[in-house]
Order: sequence, then structure tokens, then C-alpha cells
Amino acid sequence: MDKVKTRIPEKLRKGIPLEVRPGHTVRLEVTREPLTTHTGLSLFYAMAESLEIPAILDECVHVKQRERGYPESEHILALSANAFMGGDYLEDLEAFREDVAIRKAIGRRDIPDPTTAGDFCRRFTLGHILQMNRAYAKILGNVYAHRPPVTSWTIDVDAKVHEVYGEKKQGAARSYNGVYSLQSLYAFVHETDELIHAELGSGNTHPGDKGAAFLRRLKRKIPQSVTSFHLRSDSALYNRKVVQFCEDEGWTFSITADQTGPLMGLVYDIPDASWQQDPQDSTISYSEVRHQPVGWRQSYRYLVRREQKRNKTGQAVLFESQVYTYYVVVTNRTEDVREIMEMHDKRGSSEKRIDQFSNEFLFHLPMGAFMANWVYLLCAQLAYNISLWLLHLVLPPSYRKKHIKRIRRSIGLIAAKVTHGGHQFRLKISVLHRWWKDFVRAWETIPTLAAPVPSG
Repeated sequence: MDKVKTRIPEKLRKGIPLEVRPGHTVRLEVTREPLTTHTGLSLFYAMAESLEIPAILDECVHVKQRERGYPESEHILALSANAFMGGDYLEDLEAFREDVAIRKAIGRRDIPDPTTAGDFCRRFTLGHILQMNRAYAKILGNVYAHRPPVTSWTIDVDAKVHEVYGEKKQGAARSYNGVYSLQSLYAFVHETDELIHAELGSGNTHPGDKGAAFLRRLKRKIPQSVTSFHLRSDSALYNRKVVQFCEDEGWTFSITADQTGPLMGLVYDIPDASWQQDPQDSTISYSEVRHQPVGWRQSYRYLVRREQKRNKTGQAVLFESQVYTYYVVVTNRTEDVREIMEMHDKRGSSEKRIDQFSNEFLFHLPMGAFMANWVYLLCAQLAYNISLWLLHLVLPPSYRKKHIKRIRRSIGLIAAKVTHGGHQFRLKISVLHRWWKDFVRAWETIPTLAAPVPSG
């Protein structure tokens, strides 16, 4: 890293004037004082240390062949910190690396540069990816030891097409909608918003083909305190092996069904008397059929919601074949049809989470190598989850229902001054910053995470 030149030109000592608005001139000066706007990274790294994340990463992930240089945890945390602060590109690491003040605050003499971090990602094999997932399982176990008990998970699984540019990007292919892309599969926990598992695949991969294997790998991350599971997905996971996995593991499920000919033949034959009208909307009604697709071990409940179509003028459609649209869900649950359908509809929140994760933490996949992009995705996953844990465990309760980027705006990008004296570093923030008290609360709460929350 190049040394920062400290000689200050005469014009900057006097101040360079700039008229910001008529009658209002500001003089620009520079200072040798260590200042930073990446103050939120002090909380990010302190949170990681409290949850033993660096130690777990170094214990589980072994990519380097020699001990010299940065340990694995430093690479992974640097890439995660870059995503946490809104870095969209690998090159954005340079701004973090050149911030002398924040490096002093987080106790790092240096940060990996973009080239070194990219080389680190390109060393990964599938075995190293599995090592990262084992580390994430241990980290999650630590988190669940520090939070109020969570015993039930609703797991929302959905796929995301990441458009890429350039035919040399390994694994890229045209997806179902014709977009040249890579495709990721995500699993979120509805009760906590955590991104529990993520995998990267080729753009032309159908998620259902590897859905059962995805769920088996996800299962290894489940904390011991969680004992009840419900899988919720769109038709991406409408697959015999996925359903059989849920049955074998004792999970309940609700999955949007493909509207095949045999299934829809049963739906069209439902008598009018068997439809239950929605009490709030007379154009919607519910019913169900039993159906056993070819190759499935048994028949299942297929819940049906039909909605009366209306033409462009708002009038009802006259022809019978065009009267209704249908939405079908397969499930092994036993509750009322409408109750299950309304619960299944809440999986729409997973699409919002994916948009939030993609827009705020994973703007794109910047590497040429497939495995390197998978590592980059997993580092973004860690950044997303640490942000959530800050929201849920150390910040005021008012933050918990807010957009996750609020943390970046309120406690991440705060101007601060770092000083050193008496063998101590001091981080000074302004009381004029609107959310300074929230930052102080997080600062005081993080050390208490060393004591796990008692169960029961």
C-alpha cells in the first residue's frame, strides 16, 4: 500500500474557497488527524469477534497452503465488510483498505487489497465451499445461544437469476427467460429473516433438480433448539424428491404446483357445491383435490384457489373456458384450505428479502471463475446476516422492522475521529449526529453477548 503523503500545500493550509450557494462560501482545508466515515465497521468487527466468527472461520476453512499472509478469516471478513458498507465491486475494498483511521479502530494493520482478495476467492474448490458452510453452521449455533429461543422455522426457498455480461464468465448460460446469467438458490428463515443457506448454479439450471440436495445441505446448519420445520416455495421446488425429503424428515410443506393436464382435469371437475367462497371477496373461492403425480409414492392434498376473471372494462367474462384463473398448492398440512393458502401467500416476503439482499449486499457477481463467485456470494451472505444480528441483538427494538439498509444510513456511515494515547484507542463521534445514542447502545451491548442467553 502506498504511503499517504503528509505534506500539506500552502493553499490548503489557508483554505480553498468555494461558493456553495450565493452568499455562502466555504473554505476547504485538510488535516493530518485520522478521520473516517466507515465508523460502522467498528461495530461489524466487534460483533464478529463477540460471536467468535474469525476463530470459527480459521478453524473450519483451510484454503491457503502456507501460513504467511492474511488468514482465511481476514479475507472473508474484509469481503463481508465491503458488502456491509455498500461496496458493489471488488475494487471498492480499496477505499476500506486506505482508511487509516478505521483500520486503527478495528485493530488491523492492513486489509487485503482487491487483487489479493480476488486471488483468494479463485483458490476455492467445492470442498472449501463445504468448509465455509460448516463454519456458518457453527456461527449460527453461537448466535442462537445469544438470542431468545427460536424453536420453529418456516423456510422460504426461492431462486434468483443474476444477469451477467460477457461470455467468458464461467457457468453463465441462458436461463428460462433468455437472460444470460448465473442462478442462485436462497433459503430464508421467515421468523428471523436470516439467509440460512445459499448456493450458486449455472444460468440454465432448474432449481427443482437439485432441490433435495440443497435441503440436505441446509439441514446441517439447523441449530439444536429448532425442532419444527415448514418448507414454503414456489414451483421451483415442485419436485418428487423434495416432497419425499420433507416426508422423511418430518417437515410440513406447501409448494406451488405445476398445473399439469391430469391435475387440472381434476380441478375443472370439482362440483360447484365444493367451492368455498372467500368471505371478503366474492370473486375468490377455495377447494381441494387429491392427486398422485406419476412417480410419487402417494397422493397429496392439492389446494386450489380460483379467481373470477374480468375483462378490461371490469365486466365478468362470459365464456366458461375463460371465467377463472387458478392457483394450486400441494401440501401435507391438515388445516383449512383458506388458512393454508393465506399462510403460503406470505412466502412473497422472501422475494422482498432477495431483492434487499441483491440490491444492498450482492449487486453483481464480479469474478470470472464460478467458484470465486460462489465465495463472493457467501461473503455477502455473512454481511447480510451480521447486519440482521446487529439489528436483532444489539440495536434498539425500533430497528427490527425497518429496511436493513437503515443500519448503514444511521450507524454505518458516521463521521468519526480516531485518537491514540495512554495505550488506548479512542473513537469520537458527534452528538450532533441524529442516531449517536443508537450507536452508543450497540457499542455497550456487544460485549454482553459473551454470556449466552439461558434456555427456557
